[in-house]
Amino acid sequence: MQCPKCQTENPDDAQICSFCSCDLSTLSTAEPTPKHKISKMAIGSAVLAGLAAALTYFVNPTLAFFAALLGAFTAVASISNIKKSKRKLIGKRLAIGAVIFSTIQVVLLSYWRIDAAPISNDYTIADLRSAPPECAPSYELLMSISEKEEHPTGAPAIGLSAQDVNTIEQVNEVIKKEDYSKITETLKANADSINQAWENAKKGRDVINELNIFPEIADLTEPNLDAKIGFLRNLRHLARLYQAYVYLQTEQGNGQSAVNELIELDSVFRNLSVNARSIVTKLVCYANLNVGIGAANFIINNPETSHESLELLAEHFVPLTNEQISLRNSFISEYLMFKNELSKILRDSSLKYSAFSPLKLNSSFRVYKNFCDRWIASEENRQEIEKLTVWPTLYPQFPVTMDIDYDFPWYYKAYNPVGYAVLRVLTPAMERVFQQQTNLQIRDDLLQIVLNKRLGNEVSLKARAYSDEYIIDVENNKIFSPGPDGKADTKDDIKLIINPEVLNLTD
Repeated sequence: MQCPKCQTENPDDAQICSFCSCDLSTLSTAEPTPKHKISKMAIGSAVLAGLAAALTYFVNPTLAFFAALLGAFTAVASISNIKKSKRKLIGKRLAIGAVIFSTIQVVLLSYWRIDAAPISNDYTIADLRSAPPECAPSYELLMSISEKEEHPTGAPAIGLSAQDVNTIEQVNEVIKKEDYSKITETLKANADSINQAWENAKKGRDVINELNIFPEIADLTEPNLDAKIGFLRNLRHLARLYQAYVYLQTEQGNGQSAVNELIELDSVFRNLSVNARSIVTKLVCYANLNVGIGAANFIINNPETSHESLELLAEHFVPLTNEQISLRNSFISEYLMFKNELSKILRDSSLKYSAFSPLKLNSSFRVYKNFCDRWIASEENRQEIEKLTVWPTLYPQFPVTMDIDYDFPWYYKAYNPVGYAVLRVLTPAMERVFQQQTNLQIRDDLLQIVLNKRLGNEVSLKARAYSDEYIIDVENNKIFSPGPDGKADTKDDIKLIINPEVLNLTD
């Protein structure tokens, strides 16, 4: 019998409490129903289990793991206390549930933290195509036209004033619209300004001239986001200046001068494109090779262009080579930059100290390398490539590919949330570069057709992409490909404006 005053246990027939002498004779011999209390530790263990789940959802796996671990220990302790309480404490089922749930989370989080193995025989900077050592000074020449100030007025490194740059940009905007009557009008109105800018840019033109001494132009840019590629800005200004000057010289009947200057400029971008590393540098080469194609086409379609000038153009503007078009260097360079920058994120952030990092470095590298290898294989017309597994050995080897919206499977996003986020930004941009490459190749094909037509040679209209044949539209003065949509006379047509009479297409 339990004393109601001091809770001491006494024999069932005791009349007086052996501890406090309380009178027990009036108490019922029936044992009173105990009052039940839910174990606070059981409640705490359930709260910790729920907290661990929430932290996992909000991508804080380190805290989630310790919350789950503490929840499991608390739940085990609460079960022990409940047993010892002789039915005074309840909540055993709650504690058991917390044990199971917390244990599952500890196991899953421990399993989740495993990264894939490092890549053996990975790409290095030695895999990049480079110019011969004797061409290394050409890179120093490129660097010499980089601006010393971050936001200069005009382009002082190549001798252009702000007014010069403004004039060139205005003329370029008119040239892009390919309306020859407006181009002629704009050239006449800005002739003096173009010639003045040409004189002012002697420093830049001297660099272009010196670069042409080298059989190849070296690109020694390091593959990281801090790489110095300021020379690209002024290469762009120079290309547009040359374009405006070549158009003006052609319009004024100085075809020979126009051809010589155009060949000098175009040679630089053909030679740089071979070794261009970053995607940005490659795209600048693509853009300015397109400038050369447009300017050459303008000269070819001018009725006053001499046969000698046409022969010079034909000698220089041979079809672009695979090396000049290839994106292999850029893909490898971008992959190396991706590795450097992702490693820097891990090294310079709190993720470095987390055993449960939401960034799976090796897995991210493997995913991106698979994409790069596929892009390179596609460019080289190779069908089969050996894909790297992007999962740890213990994991099921689910496929990881992008869908039509450039998104990844949910299970990979859950496994590698930070790496996925970075990959989600990079991969669509790289995929779109292929279209720029194809557009340049098509315009190069069109230029070959126009040039050979002007020279009276036989031509083939067989198309590279988007249609079976290129289309010559005499009525609308153009030769074109219908572009990615496969439909003629739409915004994505890839075209050159032509003079049908000059090309003998009016019969």
